[in-house]
Amino acid sequence: MLRRLLLLFFFLSTTIWATTVSGYRGACVENDAQGCYELALILDKNASGKKALLDVAELYAKSCMLGYADGCTNLGLIFFNGRGVKKNGKRASKLFAKACQNKSYVGCSNLGYMFDNGIVVKKDKKYALFLYELSCEHNVTIGCRNSGVAYHQVEPQKRDYKKAHYYYEKACSAGDMVACNNMGTLYQYAKGVKRDYKKSLMFYAKACIGGNAMACSNVGYQYYNGLGVKKDLQKACKHYRVASDSGDAFGAYNLGFSYYIGLGVSKDLNQAKALFKKACDRGYKQGCLFLTTGKF
Repeated sequence: MLRRLLLLFFFLSTTIWATTVSGYRGACVENDAQGCYELALILDKNASGKKALLDVAELYAKSCMLGYADGCTNLGLIFFNGRGVKKNGKRASKLFAKACQNKSYVGCSNLGYMFDNGIVVKKDKKYALFLYELSCEHNVTIGCRNSGVAYHQVEPQKRDYKKAHYYYEKACSAGDMVACNNMGTLYQYAKGVKRDYKKSLMFYAKACIGGNAMACSNVGYQYYNGLGVKKDLQKACKHYRVASDSGDAFGAYNLGFSYYIGLGVSKDLNQAKALFKKACDRGYKQGCLFLTTGKF
């Protein structure tokens, strides 16, 4: 009985999917811009191989040409990343600009990223921030996070931690784990807010659970040093391990140091050396230093 129900569900799902695709395809043939865009979105999810990707790109291109701004944004991403086509940053920037002008605010955020980093356009941090803030006003989460970063990580004299806090909070509430981690740093180091280790731990823990490796390192650091929580070296090492296994250099270094001195874990110089090498390979200079100066 269960098998029959599963087969029936699969049949119905397939039929609905085919009907939906057929409907959007028909609408696109009739030059319905949204129909072309929705069809491209569906096919894009499972597109593999050059021909399938080109078909998706052509559908986004048609929707863009017919005035559907999100189609311009997604076509821009295809050229920016070189998915099925040759990378073309200039074309991507023009498509993002067109999308932004036509109120696709993800396009504004993407264009901001290009100006922020000087990718095929002249670097312009001020204009990038304008675009990030514009996109954030229209609930583009990455635009909110990047607005926060722009106020947080500029030259010291231009920093505005209160604005950084505002944008990070908005992005974190929308599920951006980098923003949640960055919120934690504001509370840990008293930047624009009163120092509050419990709040920093709360934001770090949220980001760590959400898959942000750096945040897991930061949770470990607070447990290691007893900041806003009872000192617990084993929990610290547990979080350093999660961070290290997820590619974080600081987590690898801290776990390596714990093995080196035998705190929270049993002393193991071979493990320590391997972890210092990981940290070094990931660009953390202190890990490189320990590889040459440590006594193994």
